[in-house]
Amino acid sequence: CTPGASSWRSRARTPGRMGNSDSHAAFADGVKRLLDGDVAEDERAFWSTLFTAPMSAEDIFEIVSPDHVRQLRSTRPRNLQALLRRIVLEMAEVCKAADAGGSLPAPLHTSANTSVRLLTRLVPFLLEDKEDQVLTTILWKPGGLQDDTPFEGGAAAAGQPTTNGSGKSGSNDEAELPRADTMIVGHEILYHINRFLFLPGYTIKPRIAMVGKERGPVPTHRVDDRVVWKGGVGVASQISNMPAAGFTGTRIEVLRCVLACLSGPLFQTAEDYQRDPSNWLLRFTSGDVAHTANLFCSLMSTVFTYDPVGWGLPYGSLFSRELEEELVDIALQVLCVFVDFNPEQEQNSSVGAGNVVYVKMEDGDAEYLVDNSELQAASHGLGYRRSMRLDDVDTARTALWGSVVRGREENGWVSVGSRYLPLELHGKRVLTLRRSGGGPKGRNVYRYMLQNIQRDVEIDLIFAGVVRMLSTVYKANQTLLPNAVRSVHYFQEALVLLWHLLTLNSGFTKRVVEDLDTNAVVLPILYLLQQSQNAPHLVGLLHTASFVLLVLSSERSFSVRLNKRFEGKIPLRIPAFQGSHADLVALTLHQVISESLPQQQNDALVEMLLTVLCNISPYIKVFAPESCLKLLGLIERCARPGYLFRSAFTHHGLVFLVEMINNIVQYQFEGNAMLIYSVLRQKEVFQNLAELKLPAPKAEQKLDDEAAHWAPTAEWLETVKTKLPLQAILCFIEFMAPKLEGLCKMNDVTDQDEVLAFLRNTTMVGILPVPHPIVIRTYQASSYTSMWFTSYLWGVIFTRSQKLPLYDWKKVRLVMINQ
Repeated sequence: CTPGASSWRSRARTPGRMGNSDSHAAFADGVKRLLDGDVAEDERAFWSTLFTAPMSAEDIFEIVSPDHVRQLRSTRPRNLQALLRRIVLEMAEVCKAADAGGSLPAPLHTSANTSVRLLTRLVPFLLEDKEDQVLTTILWKPGGLQDDTPFEGGAAAAGQPTTNGSGKSGSNDEAELPRADTMIVGHEILYHINRFLFLPGYTIKPRIAMVGKERGPVPTHRVDDRVVWKGGVGVASQISNMPAAGFTGTRIEVLRCVLACLSGPLFQTAEDYQRDPSNWLLRFTSGDVAHTANLFCSLMSTVFTYDPVGWGLPYGSLFSRELEEELVDIALQVLCVFVDFNPEQEQNSSVGAGNVVYVKMEDGDAEYLVDNSELQAASHGLGYRRSMRLDDVDTARTALWGSVVRGREENGWVSVGSRYLPLELHGKRVLTLRRSGGGPKGRNVYRYMLQNIQRDVEIDLIFAGVVRMLSTVYKANQTLLPNAVRSVHYFQEALVLLWHLLTLNSGFTKRVVEDLDTNAVVLPILYLLQQSQNAPHLVGLLHTASFVLLVLSSERSFSVRLNKRFEGKIPLRIPAFQGSHADLVALTLHQVISESLPQQQNDALVEMLLTVLCNISPYIKVFAPESCLKLLGLIERCARPGYLFRSAFTHHGLVFLVEMINNIVQYQFEGNAMLIYSVLRQKEVFQNLAELKLPAPKAEQKLDDEAAHWAPTAEWLETVKTKLPLQAILCFIEFMAPKLEGLCKMNDVTDQDEVLAFLRNTTMVGILPVPHPIVIRTYQASSYTSMWFTSYLWGVIFTRSQKLPLYDWKKVRLVMINQ
């Protein structure tokens, strides 16, 4: 008897369980048999019993333990293969019944639920060892572990195309059923999971009948407004609402299954992930899986049309159903996983002849990337033509931007089956030939779709949705009535997705900063920044908020809009002030920076936030007195030798602060009399910087490893001094300080307002040097930061996905788990 097997029967028959005790017993006995002995794939009675037992997700998670999955993987791999194939067969039968029309019979509904829940339980433990060649063979090699027994299931069983080792696709009619020696189990699983997300009677109620010929082929790159969950992104928001009652819970479960299947990065080191990413992710984001475009548009619309506040009324969130918010939560996580994944350029060849991603083509065919980089069209893709004429458009078929098509070049066109795509449009290349064999892995079409959201109405909807979600976090803490506004729990994922939108989609960024109220999103970002400051478990949120501010601050329109007067209320730990949104930014960043300066591990964060202040400084017309005092105090702290000479890089922050003052003196002198006065009061700080000298050597003392390997040198100091833009500031001090001192002595001036009036009426034209060009610094993409965001995202998903324990924390390698 296998370890733990003796407890199966007694545990399954415990009365008072959620499901029927006999069903539990039958299911538990079935799993026990899979562990104890060989089970044939064609033993219909056994498999029927296993899949017709009505089991809740909690039941399956309790009965099937992680050790049982690992035991099945290591000692009974053929049974594991048989189980996975049977899951695919059950899903195919459900799809076939749903395609026939009418309501889904109860036994098939039970079978569908069991299939999804089993996959959700099994797959994460199949991802723990990517080097397991037996698993690789089972999942990704055509035919798996070789067996001559035919397998009557899969994509073709439902009458849909299936991609196998030959690269051919079945038709929408009676296609040849895939056999055990040709099918790729991983492909079939992902195909049917996506079909389940848009299956009539299971997760949707089509807006128009989809029976027989009316159904048509299952789309990949085409958006089908009959099945998309909601309008808003990719589909007009005016389309009729699809009844969600009865489907929301099922959608949540299937999306959780998608998340489980794509969680391979958790079980790889950062280096392994970058070198050899998850086969599941590569396949799912390739654009070759059913309903790719429908899923992207459905998830985006579901997330960004959701109103967590509930009509803006106190306690309005009570009108938002709990299941609907859970759907938005899981949809947002799945979206983040999609767009975070950025495959490397070289083709993954670890599977050998049964390669996961690269599919062999017919002789003479080639692969082409549907490329919008030159055309920059606002559409979602390139329309197929029925003939080699641009005006002969097939309105039912579109090749999505970023996808890969296989065809043959003919006279400036590529023939794809019975349709054609032009190589160029308006003189711009729209199809790019890809290398075969060891070429690139392909584009992540979800990232490409995100990059190509261009319509103003869609961008406005997305931005409004982001603001709604993030604003609940601080509004929940400033209501007069208790719990009148409820904060969403997925604010970290929302911020990550905003980050990807800003860095991947230049059209989105341009529209947001030039035409929308970016101040509305600054408030919650500043709140999250401050709230995460002293919370170790939110350190990733702290840096993500800083990254978002850095990207926004590099846009002129964003900085100019900060001059708008701030009259709202927000629960931040900053001094009371009367001023603009720029003061809100300056005071909040000052507070975070001040508390971060003493810890050397925070140097990168401090440098990033000081860059934000430097970026906005040329455009701020006036800073409030509170901001002026805090900013000058910050310069004084950063100019102290103890900080400046702490490491080879801490001077960067001081350079940004001096440049900030220089920008204000050169470009915003007239409006910033208070800051100018503060500079004059602290003139010794700047004069000392001009005469900066190396500190006297100290007696030997115990230093940390990093400090022990570095000491400031005269050459280093000279380099630092050349980076400090002090010329205009010192020129201004030299001219203005004597005049101000003379004014105070001559007229016995003691009132600050008189001094400020004098400064406002003084011009520096002809005194200051010619203004320098404005230098704006922004985020520069790198593999290091991309990997950091990937690790942060999966850390968030791990900590928030353990209501049902999807993962074994002991096997996680991407992030460090503190228990």
